[in-house]
Amino acid sequence: MPALFALLLILLAPLSLHAQPRPGGGPPAALVVTAPVEEGQPRIPTSLVGISEARYSTAVAAEVEGLVESLTARRGRQVEQGAVLAQLRTYRTELALEEARAALGEVQSRIVKAQADRRRARELFDQNFISEEELQSRETEHDALQQSAQSRRAALRSLEDRLARMTIRAPFAGRIAFEATEVGQWVREGDEVVHLDDLSVVHVMVPVPEQHLSLISLGSHARVRFDALPGRDFSGKVSAIIPRADAAARTFPVQVEVANPHSEILGGMLARVSFTHELQQSALLVPKDAYVLRPDDEGFVVRVVEGKAEIVEVRILAAVADTFAVQVRNGRLEAGDRVVIRGNERLRSGQAVREAATNAGDSGS
Repeated sequence: MPALFALLLILLAPLSLHAQPRPGGGPPAALVVTAPVEEGQPRIPTSLVGISEARYSTAVAAEVEGLVESLTARRGRQVEQGAVLAQLRTYRTELALEEARAALGEVQSRIVKAQADRRRARELFDQNFISEEELQSRETEHDALQQSAQSRRAALRSLEDRLARMTIRAPFAGRIAFEATEVGQWVREGDEVVHLDDLSVVHVMVPVPEQHLSLISLGSHARVRFDALPGRDFSGKVSAIIPRADAAARTFPVQVEVANPHSEILGGMLARVSFTHELQQSALLVPKDAYVLRPDDEGFVVRVVEGKAEIVEVRILAAVADTFAVQVRNGRLEAGDRVVIRGNERLRSGQAVREAATNAGDSGS
C-alpha cells in the first residue's frame, strides 16, 4: 500500500507543476507559449515544376545530295561554330569545276580577240573600208561572247557553292545529340545528318496555372533547382510567356532562361522553379505553429487577451518562411497581439491561460 501511494505522488507531480489553481477557485490556468503577431508585405514564393531544353536545337541537314565520305561529328561531342560535321564526296564536283573554269578561260580568250577585232573594224569603218553591217557583226559577236562569259561565271559560282556546301558545318556552337547518317550512306538534299543542341543557355518550360499567371511578367527573376544537380541554385529570368493554354490542364507555358556556361544542365532535366512576388497589400504574419487546422479544413489562431484565450478564425493567404500571412475571417487580430504557439490545440475561448516565462515565444521556437 505505501508503494502504491508513492507511485500516485510521482504521476501527479508534473500536473502540480504546470497547472496552478486560480485564485478564488475554478480550473487552473493552461500554461502556454506565445509569440507576437507582425504586419508586413512579404515576398511570397510560388514553386512550380518544369523541364529544361536547349536554347537552340536543330537538325543539321545536307544542302546538296551526295555520298557521305567522312563523319567527324559524334554524339555527345562539343563542337564550335563552323566546325566540320560531315564531308560529302566531292570528286565529280571538282571535275565539273575544272571544266567550267577551262570553258570560261576559253571564252575570255575569245573576248580579248573579239575586242581587238571590234576596235579594228571601227577604224576601218571610219576610213570607209568596211560597211556598217560588217561593223555591227563584229560588235554582235563581241556582245555574244560577253553574255557567254557571264553565263559561265554563274555556272562556275554555282559549282563553287555546291562544293562548299558538300562540307557540312555547325551553324552554331553546341553538343551533338545524335548522328542521323553514317559514312558510305547516300543523303539527299534536306536529309538530316546530325542533331545539334546549344546548351550554353537553356530554357526551362514551366506550365503555370492560370491563377498564378498574373504574378509573372517578362523579365521576372526566378530561382531554379535541378534534381540532377543537388545543392545548386541557378538564376533565371522569364523570357517568354506563351499566350496559348493547355486546354486540358488550364496551364500556360512560361519560358525561363538560365545561363549554362559549363553545360551542366542537359535537355530534359526536371527543374523546380520558384517565382517570388509581393502581396499587393500588407498582411498579418503569424508563426506557423500558431495556426490550428480544424476538421472542416478551416483554421484559427488563439489570441491571448488579459490572461484569457480568444479564438480568431483566419484564412491563410500565403506561406512565407516560418510564418503564415493570414486574413481574419471572424474575430479580431492586430499587429502586436500575442498568439499561442504551444498548447493551443485544446484551448477554448474564455479559458484562462498563463504565459510561460520564456523568450522562446518571441523567436517562434
